[in-house]
Amino acid sequence: MTKFFLGLAIVAFTSFCGYVLTKKYRKRKAFFFQLSEFNERFLSEISYYRRPINEFISKYTYKGEFDEFLQGYFSNMQEPSALNNVLEDDTFSFLTNEEKGYVYDYFSMLGKGNSESQKAYFSSVKEGLIKLKTLAETDLKRYGDLYVKLGFLCGLLILILLL
Repeated sequence: MTKFFLGLAIVAFTSFCGYVLTKKYRKRKAFFFQLSEFNERFLSEISYYRRPINEFISKYTYKGEFDEFLQGYFSNMQEPSALNNVLEDDTFSFLTNEEKGYVYDYFSMLGKGNSESQKAYFSSVKEGLIKLKTLAETDLKRYGDLYVKLGFLCGLLILILLL
């Protein structure tokens, strides 16, 4: 009976380890989903309300790493290297260098120029954000299930080797 519970615990633990390994993909999906949402809100903001950026940021709440990114960037927005400092933090290690460059380009244009030029730029960026969001979702589906299944199978392998 103890072997049964020990085996069950091993399989549960290795499956949980597989779930923990998908953390990077869950964070990445949430980040790009919220960035896309931010872009939509910003487009409507520059089209209709035209409030200052600080007031616009405080109007909406975000979660997780995207919220940390916004708070870190907009609290030090006056510094020229604020965006680099925030992106180089270990908190955003789930983003690839290409994605960090994309986010850097996006936020470096935020609040620059008149409303028409910003509307044109952020409308053109919309398609790229949708691609990144879709890619992050498919990666999560692909690798998330894979890691959990691999964890489960490793647990079964350990169980078989112990018996």
